Amino acid sequence: MTAHLSLTGTEYATLEAVFERLFPADGDAAGAREIGAARYVDLGLTGALRDDLGDYRSGLDALDRAARDRFGVAFAEAAAPEQDELLSSLQRGVLPGSFPVPQIAFFELLRMHCLEGLFADPLYGGNREKLGWQVLGHPGVWLENSPEEHLRESPADKNGVVQSLADVLPELTARTANGQNDLLTEYDASLHEPVDDADVVIVGMGGVGAVVAPRLIAAGLRVVGLEAGPVWRDQDFVPDELGVAYYCRASMGEKFGKENPRWRADADSPTREATYSLGRMMNGVGGSVIHYGAWLRRFHPHHLRFRSHILERWGEEAIPEGCSVADWPVGYDELEPWFTLAEQMARVAGDESNPFISRSAPLPLPPTRPFRLGNDFTNATRARGLHPHPAPVGQTTKATSYGPEMSYCAWNNGFGAWDGDKWHPGKEIARLARTADNFTLRTHARVVRVLIDADGHAAGVEYLDRSGRVVTQRARHVILAAYTYENIRLMLLSGDGKHPDGLGNNTGQLGRHYMTKQFAHVDGYFPDRIFNRHTGPASQAVVLDDYVAESFDSLAAGAFIGGGTLGAENQFLPLQIARESLPPDVPSWGLEYRRHLLEWQRLGVVRIQPDALPYVFHTIDLDPVHRERSGLGLPVVRLTYGLQENELKQAAWFESESAAILREMGAVTTWAGPNFTGVCSSHDLGGCRSSDDPGAGVVDRELQVHDTPGLYVYSGAAFPTCPGINPTLTIWALTLWAAEQLAERLVTA
Repeated sequence: MTAHLSLTGTEYATLEAVFERLFPADGDAAGAREIGAARYVDLGLTGALRDDLGDYRSGLDALDRAARDRFGVAFAEAAAPEQDELLSSLQRGVLPGSFPVPQIAFFELLRMHCLEGLFADPLYGGNREKLGWQVLGHPGVWLENSPEEHLRESPADKNGVVQSLADVLPELTARTANGQNDLLTEYDASLHEPVDDADVVIVGMGGVGAVVAPRLIAAGLRVVGLEAGPVWRDQDFVPDELGVAYYCRASMGEKFGKENPRWRADADSPTREATYSLGRMMNGVGGSVIHYGAWLRRFHPHHLRFRSHILERWGEEAIPEGCSVADWPVGYDELEPWFTLAEQMARVAGDESNPFISRSAPLPLPPTRPFRLGNDFTNATRARGLHPHPAPVGQTTKATSYGPEMSYCAWNNGFGAWDGDKWHPGKEIARLARTADNFTLRTHARVVRVLIDADGHAAGVEYLDRSGRVVTQRARHVILAAYTYENIRLMLLSGDGKHPDGLGNNTGQLGRHYMTKQFAHVDGYFPDRIFNRHTGPASQAVVLDDYVAESFDSLAAGAFIGGGTLGAENQFLPLQIARESLPPDVPSWGLEYRRHLLEWQRLGVVRIQPDALPYVFHTIDLDPVHRERSGLGLPVVRLTYGLQENELKQAAWFESESAAILREMGAVTTWAGPNFTGVCSSHDLGGCRSSDDPGAGVVDRELQVHDTPGLYVYSGAAFPTCPGINPTLTIWALTLWAAEQLAERLVTA
């Protein structure tokens, strides 16, 4: 019998038989056994999947014992209908025997790992000789796609050539070697002592800290930037869906991966480990904008005065019970020049075809190329009197001094851009670390506490360097520029005698009014259409602002308050295809599932990004029991959030509208995915509300904490509202504006 790495011969035979029933051979076409899905698990249980080994041992043993009791033979020797009977029982949670995890959870673990073994890159031990991708009809990893491929009516199959990461590594290496890769210097905190006479210390040199730091440096301030992750280089970015993408293992977010939040729907419910409606954060200089989808859209003016908009349009009685919607203390006109600056900084590509947004300067680069699904979406929505337009994105649709013309590589959303065609601020901030005498960058610096002096003023931070040494970095002002969750956690952990419940919490507002996106979608089946959604990135997209515009009457449309973005986008990678929502009449495994999956080229989708209203009972606090897995013993954050009646009505209406659009595009059947899959959406906003009234918020209009002078929160946590628009550009506009106010005040003081 063949030796296996983790499983016994019997366990391996059982697993192989299970996977073959989950994805069976069909005629001469290979199934899971031939593709090598079980080998993926056997290998993975020695490494990334090691925590699942106990569940596999007891679960596979239980399946084998159930087969012997029920049919008198081992599971691997049972007939296919008998195996299916036991798997159906396991899926329903009624299989006899004891499990360390619920039986349904074990079934879902089996199914998830089977799909990974089928469709992840062959480097993980499954997808033998790229056979899984060949069965799927997916060409695998290609670094470029042509305009013709975006619009082809037949499959864009690269002439039948299927490539894996190993096949493209030589070209990938050549591209990154010839690109902007002068980031080899490590700014390791363990090698340095604190900086004297710092004016500002910035906690987090990601997608906000690395954007605002140059403004403060240019003003002549002495700035120290602390980042928990490394400096990433272009050659660190590889097209590995399972290992790298934020919706899979997200290996470039090591810190975030060890501090998974807890989640409960309301204060009376037990918590569970949080699930993700979109994806995980990335740790490192430049932050999560390194691997985001690059959409850079503006909030509309009325989104910054949303409470007033509701009152003027529908009256106070329209506000849902418990909803704490508020106006921003800063207006759109104040931020408009900073929106424009951010668009120029990120070299945003787009056009002026969105009638709901006016700009003081045009976007720097032309929009992304047209694509088949986008064209059909455009035609159908225009016929309905709507205004589709290319999503404005931070990618180089023309060659610039920053990077080459984008290659339309589909392995983009969830990955760093190895050829530099997606803008991120990490490269500029790393350059300043070498060239600016008044800026010091420290990587691998894990901040654990904000320091407060005897007068209650922010005085610096404590951080752990790479070796675990506690370092005190003094500064006259502290900017928290990490993600929403970490900013709030640090404030809660840094309480003192003047702030017994945490910094910024003397009026009980810290962590309140939390908002997160639903990210629903509706799929459609088009029997006479091939979309080739695998030929471009998710930034290649068409969106509608009609339903987030001031003119949209949501109360008349569906008896709810709020709006949402509808859009069509490219990027359809193998694991994305395998995880796409299923029609209600298609099982999640077996021959019928397999045959549905192989129709992926004929599936179109409308993605929904709805508004999220704030509620007083939606909060972020510290979990009283659970701790992160880093060994520091720090509590993880606890998220209290559940869909309310208003949001359920909103979801139903947008699902209906999306289905109607798909039918007008030619879909013969449509089905909705889940309207909410988890709280961690990467658009997690609120918790440090900006307000002129200290009793109604945490920070003032310039983002300084009301009860802690010298402490600032540069983050989406300061947002009072959460429209159905990607928040990154608005975060940049607000924080750039705030940084300018701070610089002017400190320089003239």
